[in-house]
Amino acid sequence: MGFWQTVKADMKAATGHSRLGRLPTVFLFNPPFAAVFLHRVAAHLYRSRLRRLGIAIWGWNVTRTSCHINLEAEIGPGLLLPHPAAIVIGSGVRIGTNVTIYQSVTLGRVASSPIYPAVEDGAVLYTGAVVIGPVTIGRSATIGASSVVIKDVPDGGVVVGNPGRVIRIATPTDALTAQAAARP
Repeated sequence: MGFWQTVKADMKAATGHSRLGRLPTVFLFNPPFAAVFLHRVAAHLYRSRLRRLGIAIWGWNVTRTSCHINLEAEIGPGLLLPHPAAIVIGSGVRIGTNVTIYQSVTLGRVASSPIYPAVEDGAVLYTGAVVIGPVTIGRSATIGASSVVIKDVPDGGVVVGNPGRVIRIATPTDALTAQAAARP
């Protein structure tokens, strides 16, 4: 997917519409979209000849939003950060499409492994969740608030606690309902 198609998907996730003509207004008045958009621009420039400009925009975004998304993280379209404050996403993290991440979530590695987490399509990570190490969060999984995840989570898994444990596997209907509730 190209840059502008990804931006349209992010805008649709944050606002419910995807017309690029609305981009300036949405950027100015929608902090969840602005944080993701600035990351997309910075990462795009970082991978081009304008690497230093990308780093400058990244730094401005971190200062502006308190949201630290590493420029080398792989993030699919439709990312929604309803409250982008204090989110940390490490360099090797892979995030699928239509993922929702709430405030104060950390996605990082552990000292004993250089491998970062992978978050598959449609997952929702609630406030304060910590996902660290070589783990995979399955499609449409839900990570509860303040959970610490150090093991793989199956598709549709609902995880709570510290350490995180799967309390149930959601049905496809449950996953769609949870995802719809997480989106505007």
